[in-house]
Amino acid sequence: MSHEHVSSNDDEAAHTPAFICPACGYLCAMTWATRSTNTPDAIFYERGKVLVTIARQMPLRTVCIHPDGTSSYGGADTAIIQGKVTRHMVTPEEAEEMLPPEHIEDALLVALAGPIAENLHCYVNPQDYPQEFAHAYDRLLALPDTSSLVALDHDLRLTAIQDLIISLLDAADEDLRSALLEVLVQRHILTPVMIQALIEHPGQAYGDAEGQG
Repeated sequence: MSHEHVSSNDDEAAHTPAFICPACGYLCAMTWATRSTNTPDAIFYERGKVLVTIARQMPLRTVCIHPDGTSSYGGADTAIIQGKVTRHMVTPEEAEEMLPPEHIEDALLVALAGPIAENLHCYVNPQDYPQEFAHAYDRLLALPDTSSLVALDHDLRLTAIQDLIISLLDAADEDLRSALLEVLVQRHILTPVMIQALIEHPGQAYGDAEGQG
């Protein structure tokens, strides 16, 4: 009985990812052309983070979504850079540890903005988004007692803080919300430059807004 030998080239091809995100370097075996129509996506989730970032006047970050339903907020800032020496850039989480209180507040709000936006601006529960709530709890513990968000810490659901996030999402410019959604659907990536162009010209398609930047 003979055993078929799999060549090294075949083995390499079998392990070669079908998709590599040009922004954050994420790898997956699914492409936009091959993904199933019922595969969940993170468009509303990531758009919610962008809207709260804009509302709080935080530094804009690159946002990308992937064919398998995953996404990254600020992932382009965490990429491994290969050269003569491998450098690992500071991750958003590591950077938050060095932030002043007001920026920690921003990080807390962004942590829950994605889940709330994905749930159509309605309340979410810790059991449905355990990672996001764990991050929010960590940020809350890092805040001084003088923080306005600490005063809103009444329950594990952080209901009062969710109210604040929902208010920020609801107050976002409708044209801007539509423009951000359109770019994420078509391009799957939002860079700070792209976001700024849409902020300045929210009623226009990105290509037209870019031309006026």
